[in-house]
Amino acid sequence: MINKQSFSEWLDKTTKRAMNVVESSNLTIQKEAVGNTRQDMSRPVLEQLLDNGYVEVEWDSGHTTCGRCLELDKQKWTLEEFAINVPYDAPIFSRSHPGDKSCTLLVSGPDLPTVRVDSYGNWEEV
Repeated sequence: MINKQSFSEWLDKTTKRAMNVVESSNLTIQKEAVGNTRQDMSRPVLEQLLDNGYVEVEWDSGHTTCGRCLELDKQKWTLEEFAINVPYDAPIFSRSHPGDKSCTLLVSGPDLPTVRVDSYGNWEEV
C-alpha cells in the first residue's frame, strides 16, 4: 500500500510532467481537486491591484491546519510574479490546493493601504 506522502510526491511529479507536455503542445489545462468545482477568482482582483500600483503579496495561512498552506505562511512574492506568472488561471490554488478557504493574500504597495484578497475574489483593506 502506498503512503500519503509517497502518493503526494508521485502526483506532484506527474502533474509537472503533464504541464510540460501541455506547455510544449500549446494546450490548456485546469487544475482541480477531486470533488472540488470551485474556481479561484483572485486573478482579476490581483490584476486590478497591480494596475493600481500594488507591488507585493504575502501569504497568510489564517487558521488552516494544512501543512502545505502552513509552509507558505508569510512568504512574499512580487504581485506580478504571483498573479501573472502562474501555470493555471488560479494564483492562490496554484500554490496551495484547490478549494482552500483559509488562506488569503496580503497585498501592499508604496503609500497604499494593505488589502486582503481571498480565493473567492473578495478583498478588503486591513
